[in-house]
Parts: sequence; C-alpha cells; structure tokens
Amino acid sequence: MDESVEAIKKLTSECSPEEQEAVKRYLRTLLPHPLEREWGIDAETILSAIRRSSDLTKRGVRGIIAEAVFDNSVIPSIRNSGWEPVDIVGNLSYDVHVQRGNAFARIQIKLQRLEKGVPKLYYPKHYDEGSLYVVEVQKTRSGEKTTKQPLAGTKETLDATDTVTVQTRPYRFGDFDILAVNMHPSSGDWRNFRYTVASWLLPRAQDKSLIEIFQPVASVPNDFWTDDLSVCLDWFESGVNRTVLSEILHLPKSKAKAI
Repeated sequence: MDESVEAIKKLTSECSPEEQEAVKRYLRTLLPHPLEREWGIDAETILSAIRRSSDLTKRGVRGIIAEAVFDNSVIPSIRNSGWEPVDIVGNLSYDVHVQRGNAFARIQIKLQRLEKGVPKLYYPKHYDEGSLYVVEVQKTRSGEKTTKQPLAGTKETLDATDTVTVQTRPYRFGDFDILAVNMHPSSGDWRNFRYTVASWLLPRAQDKSLIEIFQPVASVPNDFWTDDLSVCLDWFESGVNRTVLSEILHLPKSKAKAI
C-alpha cells in the first residue's frame, strides 16, 4: 500500500499544474467533506466564497477555526492528566467546559487581534515592540427581526428576516475561568495558543467587575501566560491571585525592557 501511495505521489508531482488540479478534483469526488455533501457544493467554491466575504465574516470563520483546532489538538493533550470535555448546550459565555472529578474549568477561546491585516501590538510606544500583542475580550452579537412581506401578485405574505445592527457586550469576571488565545496571526501556527486565568485579566477602570476589552498577550510564555493548557489549569486550581502586566504596567519602556 505504501509503495502504491508513493508511486501515485511521484506521478502526481510530475504532472502539470492543470493535470494536478484535475487529479485534485477527482479525489474530492471520492472523498467529499460532510459539509460538501450537506450543502451540495465543492470545497473550492466554499473557500472562494469565504475569501470574497467581508472582514467581519472572515473574522468569524477564523474564530471557529481556532475553536476547531482547540478541540482537535489541545483537548487530547490534557486527557492524560484526567481532564475531559463536557458537552455544553446553548450560547454561553464560554466555548469549552472541561472536568476532572469534582473540578471543572470553563474556557473562552479568542483569536489574537488583527488590525488592517497585521497583529495588533499592545502599546508599542511603551513596551518593546513585539513583546506584547492584543486580544479583544468582549461578546459580539447580531440580532434578527422578522417581518411579514407581501408576495407580489398574490394575497400571501412571506416572513422576511432583517439583520439588526451588531452590538458588543462586556464579559464579567466569573463568566469563564480560563482565556485561550489563538496566536496564529503572529505565529502562523493554528496550534499555537496562550492561556491565562480569567481572574488575572485587567478590569475596566470604570467598573472592576467587568473585563477590559483589550488585554495584553505575551509573545512568549511567562508567569502570566503559558502555552500549555495543563499548566494554566494548575494555576487556576491553585487559586493564586495575579494580574497580567501588574509588574510592568506603569513603568517606562526602558525599565519595562529590563524586567
């Protein structure tokens, strides 16, 4: 079997780009993705539609990709230490619920913030450039309203759905326990995450019960951000109180660099 696969790979590599495209289309007819079957359209068209969509739509797609990578790559890494995912239902303030015995943790997954297609830096004039990035921690929602619209030429009406303006809502401390930030925008690796305990996040100045919208994310793991979910779960279970940036928040750049 391996010899056959290698022979196919060799023949394919020797094909022209047009021939390789034909082979790709043929293989997709043999192994369609479930979504291709459900929607009755090929993956190439789906991807083309996403590519031409608005930035808001692309941001939503990237967000659900981050969640899928978390399920496929991160969850298996904590099973050895006894943590298991728990099914959740409905639109909750967290994306993943894990449990070990009587202990549990609710995890909110966010994507590192992009601004004009570039990873957003956290106050680059104050901190060393590239040392801190930004994650946007707030809820986004879009409502819909249904109205009755006449069907031309008849006495019938049909339900018409109109999208209501997108609104944002703050998270409160206690809405989730761990923040997982996918660092693909700066690392190019969808499996690269940073984790911190939710109670360590910066509060809003006007209301300390609310989580600040823009949070600093360390480019490399430190005492506040880790790239290992198991470590962050240990931090959370320990009950240790910390605050991200507490040591360098008010220092000038030169002193922040020294630390």
